[in-house]
Amino acid sequence: MKKLLLLFLVCISMHIFGQNAHCGMDKTSLELYRVDSEILKCIAKNSTKKNTIFYTFGVWCKPCIYGIPYALSLELNYDVDVYVLIVDSEDSQYIRRTLDFFSLYENNYQLSKTKILLLKDSQNNKSRKRKYKDFLKKITPPRFENIADMSKYIVFNNFGEVLLVTNYKDSKDNDDWKDDRPMINKLIVPLLSKKLN
Repeated sequence: MKKLLLLFLVCISMHIFGQNAHCGMDKTSLELYRVDSEILKCIAKNSTKKNTIFYTFGVWCKPCIYGIPYALSLELNYDVDVYVLIVDSEDSQYIRRTLDFFSLYENNYQLSKTKILLLKDSQNNKSRKRKYKDFLKKITPPRFENIADMSKYIVFNNFGEVLLVTNYKDSKDNDDWKDDRPMINKLIVPLLSKKLN
């Protein structure tokens, strides 16, 4: 079992490393790949999966934490790559807390390493709020309402096209704000292909 797990981790690392070479990503001092909207498109295009999902995350965001199991479980059941996209400023104290959170989460709940990316600070502004709004403006197609909320699912196809950008209104019919499954089943699952076993 340990050998199988090690092989899986090596494959994931090679997959991310391969995308780094194609997409021009660089790493922070904490070994996180820094990305922007164009790099996310490149990652989706270079994926071996039909779709790629980026789940926006802040360790200070309760809905983000409640949504993590549902976001990461999509990769287990569907032909999709799932990445967690940290939106905090690159020098934020929250980055270390986020990495600690996922280390603990992985030890307790999952066998594989979570694929974590960090949204690049913009040249003019390093404020989390401002860079996130600018990013969403670039990434959200006009047919979707652009709301700067968190625990957002951004779904790409392997042509680098954005198929879906969720927001809190997509869950307004759900009585339990801690459970993303109704929204996922309604909006995201129809876009995905089942995993071939």
